[in-house]
Amino acid sequence: MNMNKIKLKKKNIVLILLVIIFVFSTSKIILFYADLNKNNKNSKDLIDQVLKIDIDEETKEEVVKIDFDNLLSINGDTIGWIKYNQDKVNYPIVHTKDNSYYLKRAFDKSYNQVGSIFMDYRNTSLNDRNVVLFGHAMTDGTMFGSLSDLFKDGFFDTKENNYIQIINKDNDVLTYQVFSYYIIEKEEYYITTSFNSDSDFNKFIDTITRRSYKNFDVEVNTSDKILTLSTCSGTGGTSKRKVVHAKRVENLE
Repeated sequence: MNMNKIKLKKKNIVLILLVIIFVFSTSKIILFYADLNKNNKNSKDLIDQVLKIDIDEETKEEVVKIDFDNLLSINGDTIGWIKYNQDKVNYPIVHTKDNSYYLKRAFDKSYNQVGSIFMDYRNTSLNDRNVVLFGHAMTDGTMFGSLSDLFKDGFFDTKENNYIQIINKDNDVLTYQVFSYYIIEKEEYYITTSFNSDSDFNKFIDTITRRSYKNFDVEVNTSDKILTLSTCSGTGGTSKRKVVHAKRVENLE
């Protein structure tokens, strides 16, 4: 075989490999966006199905009610519902025995790369000292993708943006006031869910408060219950995390 034929054969092999890589990459992108579109449609349908707005007879204000019987019939892992950022975050919360299952499972437990909003497996209830919720940061702003809004100038100038609401299975609305947000390398500390002593918890509060990009001038102490939201910061495979901490309060101040 002469040199020209050898070179031609090598070029053909390289070309074939490039075509295979292109087809594989394109297929992955197509499948990802198919999952994204499916999840977005299912989330919208679920909201229409289970989220109801009532009017309080005394205050005449709107009251959100969730049909948890319906949700639990679809997924028995349901433990609540989260609403935040002008309802850009508006999803059921699930909880299971590990932190991997719902990374690629939709609310109905079908395989989906978008995943679900889920509570850390080490949490026992929404009344833990630090309740940790995870969700993917989708590029279209869905799931926890809209948490990037917090890092824009003036976001917290809007009063409602300082508060996160969790609705539990009894349809009680738990309101949390944001007191810290930041970006950090992936770590275990900020997702600590239980503490050996008040002293350890107080050190935790001091640490996550000092990390904040903004001084909210919100007092947090060891009698408070904290909600932590965690999501990726950057493209796939990033080691950085966007983190938001809020403490439970009686109502919007």
